Amino acid sequence: MIESCSVAGGMRGTLRRSVRLAAAALLAAALAGCSLRSMAVNAVLPTLVNPAVYLSEEDPEVVRAALPFLLKTIESILDADPERQDVLLFANTGFLLYANAFLQADAAIAEWDDYRRATELNARARRMYLRARDYGLRNVELDHPGITARLRAEPETATAVFDVEDVESLYYLGGAWLLGISLGLDRPALVADLPAARALLDRALALDEDFERGALHAAFITLESVGEAMGGSYARAREHFARVVELSDGRDAGAYVSLASGVAVAEENRDEFRELLEAAIAIDPDEEPSNRLLNLIAQRRARVLLDHIDDLFFEPFDELDEDVENQP
Repeated sequence: MIESCSVAGGMRGTLRRSVRLAAAALLAAALAGCSLRSMAVNAVLPTLVNPAVYLSEEDPEVVRAALPFLLKTIESILDADPERQDVLLFANTGFLLYANAFLQADAAIAEWDDYRRATELNARARRMYLRARDYGLRNVELDHPGITARLRAEPETATAVFDVEDVESLYYLGGAWLLGISLGLDRPALVADLPAARALLDRALALDEDFERGALHAAFITLESVGEAMGGSYARAREHFARVVELSDGRDAGAYVSLASGVAVAEENRDEFRELLEAAIAIDPDEEPSNRLLNLIAQRRARVLLDHIDDLFFEPFDELDEDVENQP
């Protein structure tokens, strides 16, 4: 009896040790799996979150097809690791790029003959801009807790906490916020955020006005083109345009299109409108590979605008008189 109890106790002890060893092995395997997955993610992440890969693409349709899957992948990474600032910045950048280069650009073309589709595309673009904004706010909140509330309450003083290292984040956050507002002017709560969006871009410009060869000045062409009633200025828009041309060596087609569509149309300057768009189209996208995608998209819009010049401007009376005189 004593011997049987001893054997049974030994068997139970062996079983417990076996269970512990098995559990430890399973835990080690699980940790190894997590480690391997983390290593894999960390290895590929620098490539995934590199905007240059997309901005240098020569075929816009490749980027249009690739971005949605990439952006959902990025969101999956953020679900697992919500405080990855490099991933949050790319989510801000990526949703902004998709909304601006494709959804809103397509809406601008569709509005000439399919108003319903243009409205739908702009609504999608607005939602994407605001999603981009939210990721951008999450990004800056990690370094400056409570900054979102302060931006809305006292935008000019709130931005004083940012320094030159924050310029990229300020540019993409302010840009996404501003563009979202521009497509939601019928939403008072959204329009109320305009001072916050502008303050972010103002601070970025003050910290590094040369950023990305004049990208901030290009943003201000659009911002100032809203007219004096909303705090803009056509004169300041022209000043920003001149600075973009200088900093980019005249290789930013988007700046020409922005001034043409925002200022030349408002001032009813048909000749300048045509000259600006023709200058945009004449730019060789391959001369500035880092901006190739956006130049190609801007040139596409420039051609559409030129095709509709007579819809935007009345034909001068002297040209009408010449046409009448030349009729048989």
